[in-house]
Amino acid sequence: MISIIESIAQAENESRSDNIKWGIKQRAAQGTSKLYNRKCYGYFNDKNGNLVIDEREAKTVRMIFNLYLHGKSVLGIVKELERLGIKSPTGKDTWPKRTIDVMLSNEKYMGNVRLLDNGKYEAHYFVQDNNPAIIPKETFQAVQIEKQRRSNVIKSKDGARRKSTKYSSKSE
Repeated sequence: MISIIESIAQAENESRSDNIKWGIKQRAAQGTSKLYNRKCYGYFNDKNGNLVIDEREAKTVRMIFNLYLHGKSVLGIVKELERLGIKSPTGKDTWPKRTIDVMLSNEKYMGNVRLLDNGKYEAHYFVQDNNPAIIPKETFQAVQIEKQRRSNVIKSKDGARRKSTKYSSKSE
């Protein structure tokens, strides 16, 4: 008896989950998703929900991209921000390395938005010039090239594997 009730509850949960996913995909496809204008560091939402540049935070975003292009590592950028006393997006004195890494890959900083591009959905949606850009497209693309150059992961048809380094005992 209990297993029947559990099965019904499980089926209802799966149905609800499917309905939510369907709604997310439909709003993304129609361009009405609130995710397009979800706030991130360097922006705030105006009264209509549109993204507007927060110039104080945008200055920090530009500095992060420039430091990376001028050879600083993600950890080096974290240390520099903390040395300068710049608070993290959550208002803390310390910056997680992951925050910097995600910022350096966030297309929103050049004005574009990509939704549902995490491998869970068969389609993803891309809107060019969705919001005002903090970082010029050329700078953003240069950072992506530099990130790829510095990466120790090679993506091949067989899957991802690590590059060998001069300190590794393993050869390619």
